[in-house]
Amino acid sequence: MEETHLPLAAQQRKADDDDEEEAHFRQVCRSYQQYATFHQTIWQGVNQRVQRLLTTSRCGENEASASDDTNDDRLAPPTVASILPQQLRSGTIENQKMSKDFCNATIRNQFFLDSVLRYSGVPTSQEVMREVQHTSQRIDWATEDQMSKVDSVLKSLARDWSVEGIKERSVVYDRMLMALDKFLPLDTNGLPPRICVPGSGLGRLAWEIHSKGYTVEGSDFSLPMLLASDFILNGCAIPDNMQARTSTGYRQFNISPWIAETKNVVSLAYRIKAVTVPDVDPSSIRDGDCVSQAQFSMMAGEFLSLYSKFLPENQAKHSCRTHDRTTSNAEKFHAIACSYFLDTAPSLPDYLITIYHMLTEDGLLLHFGPLMYHWSGHGSLLPLDLESNGGHPNNRYQSRNAYLDSRYLSSVDFTWEEAKTMIENTGFEILQEELNIPALYASNPNSMMKVSYDCVFLVARKKSKSS
Repeated sequence: MEETHLPLAAQQRKADDDDEEEAHFRQVCRSYQQYATFHQTIWQGVNQRVQRLLTTSRCGENEASASDDTNDDRLAPPTVASILPQQLRSGTIENQKMSKDFCNATIRNQFFLDSVLRYSGVPTSQEVMREVQHTSQRIDWATEDQMSKVDSVLKSLARDWSVEGIKERSVVYDRMLMALDKFLPLDTNGLPPRICVPGSGLGRLAWEIHSKGYTVEGSDFSLPMLLASDFILNGCAIPDNMQARTSTGYRQFNISPWIAETKNVVSLAYRIKAVTVPDVDPSSIRDGDCVSQAQFSMMAGEFLSLYSKFLPENQAKHSCRTHDRTTSNAEKFHAIACSYFLDTAPSLPDYLITIYHMLTEDGLLLHFGPLMYHWSGHGSLLPLDLESNGGHPNNRYQSRNAYLDSRYLSSVDFTWEEAKTMIENTGFEILQEELNIPALYASNPNSMMKVSYDCVFLVARKKSKSS
């Protein structure tokens, strides 16, 4: 949001000394560049399946043939060809229109993704295609898993930055903002409180808190999310000499966020439905007593890698190098706002201890979310893993799970009661707790299936040393 802002991609490449990190960056950019081609190819494959149905299915054909031979006036028995809707029959006007509408939806999404790439100084889909045609080089295609992350970005855009997402996000964000206003009100005579928003995704919660007048530092580990949030927050401004051409004063885009959904779809029209993002000018700042002093920043990286510097053992190392113990204390936060974040921890105790040391005395922990536990579901210990090894995991366990990220093997699914006890034992006092709050997450409002979580909202205060 500052004039000297350097696009995230430039920061990433400047900071990358590791070949693996550089490869990951290129892979994410490829998934952005190949988006439209990827989904249009999937669409082509579905059409081919429909045509195979027509050519290979024999259901009802004998009956239909017999009916034709008798040439009577009875209703013809159904066949695959006769019952398929017109829009699924290749060559029909309806099929051509449906395919064109779907193709246009992929192009809408590709235009937005290309805008992100261009802002980040990375070749767009068209530039890459021209280069491939010119050099005849082999294309390294993105995988389904990699492309699903781009689809998640588009859904999160609808949740965070469209009018359609207001109802869903307000369940979370309104509670966060009201809690900050109640427990950490702005002081017009002092510097704005510092708020950390880890796992900030596309940055709307961080932006909303900053717009109230707080200094905010957001962070996220997902590079696909970071590229898009960087563009939304910093790349949608329009130069003054071009603002007369727009009605909003900032750039907006139509995207079709639910294009990849094929199940529980009422109509193709809902699947390719367009929403407009962003719904507000991200570069605007609302009126506030100390908003002029408030700062906003976004960090790229894994939570513990970014913030373990606040742990006592690391602060001791820092003070030995700098001979100044006040530097790290000045960086501490007055509140940490966790929205759908704590259950992403491979080790919840490590997250809680780090959060505790990130906070000033009397600092606040705000938490909203379910307990999905992102590192759960793999690496369970099975009876065969204990055979002939005195009740301890044997080599079979190690070999069976060798392909897994080690975080799957260390994660524990704590109950909420256990998690809350750990929060209190870490050194927090519970100020507010609300259970069973129904909430959706990046859901399609027109889908036949919506997953609703019964979430927890918690406000806890770090106990002062004198208490």
